[in-house]
Amino acid sequence: MIKQYKIDKHRRVQSSVSEAQFALACSIHPVKLPERRKRVRAVLKQFGLVKADKLGLYRCLHEGKDFFVYVDFGGRLAQLRYAVSFSEFKDRHPLTQFGFERAVGFGFGHWDFIVEENVDEVFEVFAEVIAYSIELPDRIRKAVQ
Repeated sequence: MIKQYKIDKHRRVQSSVSEAQFALACSIHPVKLPERRKRVRAVLKQFGLVKADKLGLYRCLHEGKDFFVYVDFGGRLAQLRYAVSFSEFKDRHPLTQFGFERAVGFGFGHWDFIVEENVDEVFEVFAEVIAYSIELPDRIRKAVQ
């Protein structure tokens, strides 16, 4: 909204973004990348973070489960994208990466609108989502037995 408003003002055309919308957009303070990285690492430490690389691959060992969490922090449409992967799925199933949203059928695990006002709550939910995702394969196995 901010960019569109400024472009329209520069072109001296009527903007599709109202003054109120522009003011609201200017009042939002997104959480910067270093803070999001720090918070993801803190959440994944709860799940036995063993190793992280520079490309967003985090290896965890939690309650005897070895798994990976892929996290991408860039993009125009999301501030954080994630997927969980288990080594046991490799070469067994084409869907080796999944997450809570994909599992329950309402999205791809792309998170946006992480702002200073809600950052604590966002990463509390992120921890819950990771916990659900790493428990899901065992829950499915139990359900089909």
